[in-house]
Amino acid sequence: MANGASADQSQNHCSSINSSSPLMQGSLPTLTLSGKIRVTVTFVLFLLSTAFNATFLLKLKQWTQKKEKGKKLSRMNVLLKHLTLANLLETLIVMPLDGMWNITVQWYGGELLCKVLSYLKLFSMYAPAFMMVVISLDRSLAITRPLPVSNSKLEQSLIGMAWLLSSLFAGPQLYIFRVIHLADGSGQSDGFSQCVTHCSFPQWWHQAFYNFFTFSCLFIIPLLITLICNAKIIFTLTRVLHQDPHKLQLNQSKNNIPRARLRTLKMTVAFATSFTVCWTPYYVLGIWYWFDPEMLNRVSDPVNHFFFLFAFLNPCFDPLIYGYFSL
Repeated sequence: MANGASADQSQNHCSSINSSSPLMQGSLPTLTLSGKIRVTVTFVLFLLSTAFNATFLLKLKQWTQKKEKGKKLSRMNVLLKHLTLANLLETLIVMPLDGMWNITVQWYGGELLCKVLSYLKLFSMYAPAFMMVVISLDRSLAITRPLPVSNSKLEQSLIGMAWLLSSLFAGPQLYIFRVIHLADGSGQSDGFSQCVTHCSFPQWWHQAFYNFFTFSCLFIIPLLITLICNAKIIFTLTRVLHQDPHKLQLNQSKNNIPRARLRTLKMTVAFATSFTVCWTPYYVLGIWYWFDPEMLNRVSDPVNHFFFLFAFLNPCFDPLIYGYFSL
């Protein structure tokens, strides 16, 4: 989450913090007990998510090699492959970065790593959210407008667009994040270093707009699209089942098995549910902080850490969901 900025911030205020306004050692952040628990759980989830997602990719590769030569992956498997790659990217970047940063408390990586890792962190958060949108759109079109050829081309375009938009939308991180050096109690300017967005925006509302844009693209827009698509899927299936259960085979291909199609649709709904349940507490806390920065003094550290860690469950759940529906 980007750091908040108050309306009365100015360049003079920025310069005073960066140079001449010493901070007492007692006011500097430290690694607390709840922070240590967060680090431990983060690395446990990191190992689980890496193992789950890497195993799924390996199994997908083995399954592809067993298929007859010349046959391609099904559309759903292609989508699942890209979702898993996005989850694995998020796992390998966000989780270790968060764990190590909580251990060191301050930033030791220098200016370049501050910018690059901030970019990669947001990029790896955009990618799974956008890939979830692509899956929801594809399944919704498959069930409501079954045109296999055009949908296949559309699927490839949507996947490419998801990766492209993820890289573009994360671009501002390279500009707004920087390393600042806070003075310690002895007046030394190199007493405490942190990678933050402090003073990167000329006006407070610029940062507010950027935070809102990021929040909308990471959560609100993907959530709305997936809810609409899954509502259409459920409505269409319910209507068809009430009319004639044998018409559940909506695709124009004669070889599709109704149960297999129904299974992929249920899996899509499960992915969307996991995304919503895991990320909603994190973003609700973020919105609360956005409008009321003092909430940090009212909400305990364990609660903050719990909500943040809850979001890390999402990349762990996705391969489990696929495994469940593949049984």
